[in-house]
Amino acid sequence: MDIAIVGRHTKVSEDMRQRIFEKMEKVESLAPRATRADIHVVHERNPKHANDRERVEITVRGRGVVRAEAAAEDRFIALDGAMQKLVEQLRKLHERKAHRHQGKAGLHTVPPVDLDEASSDDRAGSVEAWEGAPEGSHREIPIDGTPIVIRSKTHSAPPMSVADALDQMELVGHDFFLFHDVDSGLASAVYRRRGWTYGVIHLEQGVAEETRESA
Repeated sequence: MDIAIVGRHTKVSEDMRQRIFEKMEKVESLAPRATRADIHVVHERNPKHANDRERVEITVRGRGVVRAEAAAEDRFIALDGAMQKLVEQLRKLHERKAHRHQGKAGLHTVPPVDLDEASSDDRAGSVEAWEGAPEGSHREIPIDGTPIVIRSKTHSAPPMSVADALDQMELVGHDFFLFHDVDSGLASAVYRRRGWTYGVIHLEQGVAEETRESA
């Protein structure tokens, strides 16, 4: 896996680079098909953000993408936080696969995650994917008489099952994921509740209710 380390508003020391390489060895063991990792070390210049002025963003790419970031006063602590989130996302996917395949063919171990199943930038679903879309793929809608502007974007996404949508949600680390349900054919969203419980919402086009008669 190629590892690219970039500093924004800061220089990345050799100690920091070495710590990053050491921690990425664990990611490689969990995601052996990953081809590239981009690590951004960001220094926030605004004094109002002194308590979280150091931010580390990790993006791991295969045919899909897994992201995690964390901020702290110390960049080494931020790195530990981002790495913990990344590993947790990969482990959650492992555990979900184990639950789905429990009892099949005597499977007792969880295989490394395949980033082919991770969320791709053009598969919609996450806020990060939306905000990361190229310029020109979105339009801004002003709300008359207010300073509010709504950014509108349209993405293409292949149909997938609810289980696959949950896997995508875990990988991008969000609390929801938008998708086309392959079974119902409806626009849908899965979301996190508590523990290992999740919810799913399906949007079905309905007929507008008739105007109620005044009492």
